[in-house]
Amino acid sequence: MAVRNESTAPVGIPPVAVAPSARVRRGRYRGMGGGSGGSIGAYVVVFVVCFFCLFPLYWMFENSLRNDVGAQTSITIIPREAHWDNYQRMWTALEYPFHVFLINSFVVAGMVTIGVTLSCAIVAYGFARFRFPGRDVLFYFIIATMMIPFAIMMIPSYALFINVFHWGNGGVIHLPGWTGVGTYQNAFQFLPQIVPAFFGSPVFIFLLRQFIRSIPYDLDEAAKVDGAGPLRILWTVIMPAIRPALTAVVVLNFIGKWNDFLGPLIFLQDPHNWTIELALNGFVGRYTVTFFNLQMAASLMSMLPIVVIYFFASKQIIEGVTLSGVKG
Repeated sequence: MAVRNESTAPVGIPPVAVAPSARVRRGRYRGMGGGSGGSIGAYVVVFVVCFFCLFPLYWMFENSLRNDVGAQTSITIIPREAHWDNYQRMWTALEYPFHVFLINSFVVAGMVTIGVTLSCAIVAYGFARFRFPGRDVLFYFIIATMMIPFAIMMIPSYALFINVFHWGNGGVIHLPGWTGVGTYQNAFQFLPQIVPAFFGSPVFIFLLRQFIRSIPYDLDEAAKVDGAGPLRILWTVIMPAIRPALTAVVVLNFIGKWNDFLGPLIFLQDPHNWTIELALNGFVGRYTVTFFNLQMAASLMSMLPIVVIYFFASKQIIEGVTLSGVKG
């Protein structure tokens, strides 16, 4: 009577041998990330990094609730008494109400974002879809301008806008009383901040060009069969297809202009025209460290709009920047 060996493989199917190195690698991977120890270690690292990133924000908020003396004489984690009226005091502490500077920042950053987005989309569409003599040379020349520091262009720009265009003063704009903003006596000072944006940005031209080149040209041909011209193709075919990249351009440019300090410092000499960054600088210049709690409250209020915008658009920013390099 024959005895069946359960360990032998069925007839016709050779046994599969596993290399020792493969078994070692599987065991090593399970020890590194597959086990509970690796997961706990990863959570600890993430917690430590998040703590060091978020603690300055908490410290800013905690200092904004202290009294005038405690904000500069003691260091605490939890304030003994929360002074929420610091935000009300901060709002009217400068020469003009704080919402005037917020509105100025929204107007400047919004107009600059519109100008950069539209101009860069048009220029990038031309470089990606049209062939003309010297196209690549011109594109490389535009990209090369990214290496020019702003400090080099600062004095020529000031001389051009102030001495030639005379945008240093003048331009009266009356706003309704319900806005609480008042009258702008030197509205022309905003033009050096807004007008150059409508001539494009090399960084965003490059990003949008790369994204447009990843779009199949068959979509353009199909639109041409339907009788669409170049501008219609740009508006109805290209723009919807590059929405992630456009979102990245809008958010990154808005945040960058909102946080800009040097440009407004040069051209916005009228305190009524100050953006939020100049208002914070004026806050420090007026109060130094006397009212440290009010300075922290002002800094926190200036940061909230950017945090909200980035929170809702962070996914589109990552997607737009990542997909822009699909096709070189």
